[in-house]
Parts: sequence; C-alpha cells; structure tokens
Amino acid sequence: MNAALSRLAQVMARERARFADFVRRRLRRISAMDVEDIVADVTYGLLRRADVAGEVENLLAYAYRALENRIIDFRRGVRDTIALDEAEQHGVTAGFLQSQHPTPESDVARLELRERLLWALGSLSAAERAVWIATEIEGKSFRELAEDWDEPLGTLLSRKSRAGARLRQLLKDHNPL
Repeated sequence: MNAALSRLAQVMARERARFADFVRRRLRRISAMDVEDIVADVTYGLLRRADVAGEVENLLAYAYRALENRIIDFRRGVRDTIALDEAEQHGVTAGFLQSQHPTPESDVARLELRERLLWALGSLSAAERAVWIATEIEGKSFRELAEDWDEPLGTLLSRKSRAGARLRQLLKDHNPL
C-alpha cells in the first residue's frame, strides 16, 4: 500500500495545476479559493483511499473522474443568495440578536443588523456559508462537521476563516448603538 500511496501522491502533486485548470474550465464563475477547495477535497479523498489506487489501471483518469464528480456536487450545492424567508432554516430565529433590555432604537438596530447579516451571508459561497452557520449559529464543532460532512478539518477551518474575513469586510461600516 505504501507504493500505491507514494505513486498517488506523486501524481496528485505533479498534476495539481492541471487539476485546477480543469476545474476552472468546468466552472466558469468560481473563485480561486473554491477551485483550491475542490482540488484539495479530491486529493484528500483519493489519498485517504490509497488502497484503491493500486487497483486502478489509469490513475490519472481516475483522478479526473473524481474531480468531475466533485464539480457536479459543487454545482448542486451552489446558491447565489439566501432569501430572508429561508432564515429560520439556517438557524436565524426570532430570538437571534435579541438584547436583554430592548428599546425601539435597539430593535431597529437589531433588525438592520439581521438584514445586513443575512445579505452578507448570502454573498458567501455555499460552502463558506454552511460552515459559518453550522459553527456560529448551530454551535457545532469543526471535528463534528468534518465527520458529518466527510470533509478535511483544514478545509473547514479555511472556509470558516474566509467566511469570517468576508463578513467582517461586508459589515465593517455597521455601527451598533
């Protein structure tokens, strides 16, 4: 198995740039980070199943087929925006951002922040939004998500980091009362 793993690792390292180009050609409007996520996910998945690599006749074709499958999964999960009426599905309930002693001004500020947050969440990629909502609103741990979603822990951490940076950028001019 070590020979198969070594062979697979060499192929994946050598072909990484070509894999990224392949993904970019298939998904025209995709960020560089999402391309890297897809390639990293496929690489991780193949390396995790290195025992299969020894049985595969054409390892490069197998890797491209895995990339194509991941691209299809990505397309199925892409959502451009999050509708306000979908907020409850994503853990944003009436109690979200509620203050201890509400005043009319704080109610307006809370509603404005809620609308801006939903708008900002809608501008994230589907993968980044899912990780941010799962960790920040639903309170799930990264380890739990990695197991549930069969995603590498590092991938989830980088998505959350990018999501946080993007949200901070989009919400930076919000002045709470």
